[in-house]
Amino acid sequence: MYKALRTYTSIALLLFSIPAFSEEVARVTLENGATVKLNDDFTWEYVILESQIKPDTAVPVTLPATVGTVVAVESAAPAISEAPTTAVPSTLPAKTETLTSSAIAQSALLKSTAKGGVKVSFLDSQWDDDGRLGLTFELNSNSPEHYVMIELEVSLFADSGALIKKETVKVWQAVFRMPDTYLRKGQTRDSRVFWIEDLDPKLWTKELMSLKIGEMDSRM
Repeated sequence: MYKALRTYTSIALLLFSIPAFSEEVARVTLENGATVKLNDDFTWEYVILESQIKPDTAVPVTLPATVGTVVAVESAAPAISEAPTTAVPSTLPAKTETLTSSAIAQSALLKSTAKGGVKVSFLDSQWDDDGRLGLTFELNSNSPEHYVMIELEVSLFADSGALIKKETVKVWQAVFRMPDTYLRKGQTRDSRVFWIEDLDPKLWTKELMSLKIGEMDSRM
């Protein structure tokens, strides 16, 4: 699969000049049904979300009041103006993000991510007595860099595919001036347990999630 992605990326990049910022240049559907987008900086990522209107959640807005109209009267009585009408409250549907059907079918692929020679994978989940969700991740490094901090964006989706929680955690944090705690090439380490609050266990029985590595800090 990855060999095919490299081929598709090379073909797509021949058609576009490389701008200053990363932009999407093409989308490819793989043999397993997953869709990926190819970027002009030689990176790729799964296309997993689609916009969806959530009918049971609305954002209240207030429409501007209607300006009163002047009524002309033929008699000698002075013209009168109708009082402005009261502002009418209305609602606009709020948008939420939801997984595509192909992403749900290939949900195992979303439980790992890689960047800068480091792969982060979902390892385990647990619930405590206070109803908090505990998540643990596995980190594997093939990079010559010695990483002291790695951020991870964790998106949790209900069994329906709707986004219900997004958290950014420091999945790896070394101890200051303790090289033994750095994440080094060839190492596989487990993260600590990260506790997520305000999540209904009944909505997360399929354990749908997506991971994305953010900021990375290293030492040579």
